[in-house]
Amino acid sequence: MKINTQKFTDRSENTYEVHEATTNLGLTVTLSPLGASIQKIAIRTVQGEYLSMALSLPDPTVCLADAGYAGATLGPNAGRIRGSELPIGKQIYHLTPNEGRHQLHGGPHNLSTIIWATDSVTCTHDYVKIQFSSFQPDRMDGFPGNRTYRAVYTLDDTNWLTVEYSARTDSPTYINLSNHTYWNLSGDFSRSGLEQELTVFSNNISLLDTEFLPVDVIPVAGTAFDFRRPRRLDNAMRSLKDECSRSQLHIGKGYNHAFLLNKPEPFRSIRSIRRTLPLKKACVLRDPGSGRTLKVMTDAPVLVLYTGGFLQDGLFMSNNQYSRPSCAIALEAQDLPDVMHILPHAYRLTTPTEPFHRIIRFHLI
Repeated sequence: MKINTQKFTDRSENTYEVHEATTNLGLTVTLSPLGASIQKIAIRTVQGEYLSMALSLPDPTVCLADAGYAGATLGPNAGRIRGSELPIGKQIYHLTPNEGRHQLHGGPHNLSTIIWATDSVTCTHDYVKIQFSSFQPDRMDGFPGNRTYRAVYTLDDTNWLTVEYSARTDSPTYINLSNHTYWNLSGDFSRSGLEQELTVFSNNISLLDTEFLPVDVIPVAGTAFDFRRPRRLDNAMRSLKDECSRSQLHIGKGYNHAFLLNKPEPFRSIRSIRRTLPLKKACVLRDPGSGRTLKVMTDAPVLVLYTGGFLQDGLFMSNNQYSRPSCAIALEAQDLPDVMHILPHAYRLTTPTEPFHRIIRFHLI
């Protein structure tokens, strides 16, 4: 394992360091304190070249919202909250809307806009661990509580990247953090991300209204959302046989849907995490051409599949490539969007005695 560090200055003349960790197997992960984000993921080919597997920007100071939140930590809430209304007990907190009348990803001052503090950088023979932290005061964008957040990234020598989120508050609030990396395992972003093959360990998905908010939960069987066996995304979209699938994919310009994950399984301890974790197998993404495979595990209840239908066209990226709609797909482990309104029994608050915690693990081979 090795690590390199570079200094950057953003447009507001804030200076910070970006860390690049590399495994002995040739996986490189670049982490930035701007949005506690994954700025780049690249893998060494048999020819010795490095190919980007994730949508990334050559300038780490670019606003992540302009790039579809690429690689960013989403929060304090990943996804949308209907009407920007957050119920806690008998009180309704009115959040700051930033997408029409709704709030998206925690509002205009969400965690992707913050330069997090870099608390520690550890490099051993077996792993590299980098810890970021940030703070939001009571009523920032409407959320109650003075909140401290922590994001710990651990890259180990077997090409597992573990993202561990935690948060504390001095007052009951809602926290739902996730990561928004976009993947194209071919390394060629001129090719559609829909050419990838996907397996999702889920029997049910949520349907969307025209404002991208969930309105119902249905079984995936017999729909374009059935990825219980490996299936190319573009083939699944072309196989539409029911009006529900057609209308849903039209709304999202592809997939932008929450898959309710199946029950968790005990997962063995690893060097960088010294306890057994009840993680779910979330999904497996595969590039048919190269055979490169991404496995995702998490303790989150939901995986949101977003195939990038609204990605900006022509944004200059790493490897001298340009973005376009559906050039890569996001796999977001999180709560069900708008859970407090559609499934109140699954709505979990973060309190002074019950801190927030989430783990997302990526394995790239």
